[in-house]
Amino acid sequence: MQMLADEVGLGKPTLYHYFPSKNAILFAMHDAHMSALLAGLDGEGDSDEPLDRLRAACIDILRQIAEHPGYVRAFMDHYEDLEGEMRDHIRTQRNAYLQRMRGIIEQGIANGHFRQCDPGLTTLGFLGMCNWAYKWYPPLAKRRPPEDVADAICQPFFEGLSLKNG
Repeated sequence: MQMLADEVGLGKPTLYHYFPSKNAILFAMHDAHMSALLAGLDGEGDSDEPLDRLRAACIDILRQIAEHPGYVRAFMDHYEDLEGEMRDHIRTQRNAYLQRMRGIIEQGIANGHFRQCDPGLTTLGFLGMCNWAYKWYPPLAKRRPPEDVADAICQPFFEGLSLKNG
């Protein structure tokens, strides 16, 4: 709670003026994070190239980590604390995001840009690589922008996925 209060510049008691419970705060953080990631997949003017779309998704994840490290940490570490309708709503958002990311991988396979692979496991591997950055990226964020870090961590993954290199 203190980390959240610090992040938004309020005292802990003030948070409860705006939210009825700790779970309501946690839900709001989860919803804001998932809404931002889903909106990133809807970005206008995005490339149709699957590698470009995966890179953009990684940048969005890293940008969220850089700009809202407390929210992302709560998102990663406290999903299990959500209950009832709140958890159902976030689960629906997470599943929608996962399916859309999987669709990018499937599109890359179908159009011959990516080698044959298990799209479900490849999607989980990609998201695991990007999401785990919440553990190590915040201290680097002031020195290394999301675009730079996305290129560094995605390049080996993309080289393994791309048919152009194999």
